[in-house]
Amino acid sequence: MTKINYGFTLAEVLITLGIIGVVAAMTMPSLIANHQEKVTVTKVKKVYSILSQAYLIAVEEYGTPDEWGTTARDAGDENDENYSAGNAVIIREKLFKGLQKVSICDKAKKQKACNIADAYYWPDRSKDSSLSTQTASAGTADGTGFLIIANSPGESRGPGVLNKTYAIIYADINGTKKPNTYGKDLFAFYLTNDNITPLGTKDETFWSFDTCFNSGVSCTAWVVFNENTDYLHCNDLSWSGKRTCK
Repeated sequence: MTKINYGFTLAEVLITLGIIGVVAAMTMPSLIANHQEKVTVTKVKKVYSILSQAYLIAVEEYGTPDEWGTTARDAGDENDENYSAGNAVIIREKLFKGLQKVSICDKAKKQKACNIADAYYWPDRSKDSSLSTQTASAGTADGTGFLIIANSPGESRGPGVLNKTYAIIYADINGTKKPNTYGKDLFAFYLTNDNITPLGTKDETFWSFDTCFNSGVSCTAWVVFNENTDYLHCNDLSWSGKRTCK
């Protein structure tokens, strides 16, 4: 009896490989995007932890931020840089002193030594010109860049811990790498008198979460507490409603 071996013809193999290639081409971008968003969440939460630890160390040595020596603008002084830039430097020196392997830069624009990009963008890709010489910057060994813009000392941005804020700390989680965009790789935290608070919490009155979809600035709390970046994919999310696009 003759034994017959059944197998695939070359044409069948090529067709199968072609189908596999098409399926891979359709699914890989989605898988890569999902992975990248998980990486973003992990990095943002790490930054939140680092800043919170730095706050506790600074408070132990210098007291709460209302004791750090920042000053209000003199009456009649219309130049924010006369006090804001100096306050940002004071805050940086105290907040980051307890951290190891920190680079320090002034006039944060174009300070790549502190993992700071040349320019930052809104979600619509228009350039943000507000990150100016009023900013003090720092960089950590993991490639994160920090930009500090001082608020008026004790400025209220909401109830509770937000009643007294001293600065907004912007964290570029991947340094000079693109996209350098709010809500994608640039995230913001308040230095309050009581703790570090991510922008866009439920109680925020200045950068409320509903501005996240257009500005990207107030998305940080969403990432920290909901552990997703679904605001990039749907605009019907809210603290009192949907927490994911699904």
